[in-house]
Amino acid sequence: MLEVSLRRALGGVDKVHSKNGVIGNATLGNLLHKKQIIVVDDNIVNLKVAEGALKKYGAEVTCVDSGKKAITLLTPPHSFHACFMDIQMPEMDGFEATRRIRVMERDLNERIECGDVPPECSNIQRWRTPILAMTADVIQATHEECLKSEMDGYVSKPFEGEQLYREVARFFQNHDPVE
Repeated sequence: MLEVSLRRALGGVDKVHSKNGVIGNATLGNLLHKKQIIVVDDNIVNLKVAEGALKKYGAEVTCVDSGKKAITLLTPPHSFHACFMDIQMPEMDGFEATRRIRVMERDLNERIECGDVPPECSNIQRWRTPILAMTADVIQATHEECLKSEMDGYVSKPFEGEQLYREVARFFQNHDPVE
């Protein structure tokens, strides 16, 4: 299941020809191979679990322990394909970090639209990094707050590979990756 969702997110798949998470000869490792993912969580155990799950399939994972560090690393332009963001962190929660990241992305997109493009963004039409919340709180209000802060979805902690896959696929499918 995880493989099918990631395949859809990272380039599409003919749903009729996928079966039991296997898509032809494609593997989850092929889908995540060399994808740059940032994981943000103040809990070292959660960081290691998420990092291990993503690295298992070939992703290149960077871990940070605060929203402020995430903002620094996700200031566009950057090389990350996606971000997994804890929402309950001291100093700055994931909601605020995401809001600030989205402001920076909007600023860059406005510059791109006006033709004021930094050289490293010359091939980019629109900048948006998918951000997926990681939370132990799965109540409706949390989901709504994720949407209000412009997160692309969420996974509940502790999460399993299949849930991770399903959500990653959904947010890659529904939002343009950095182009």
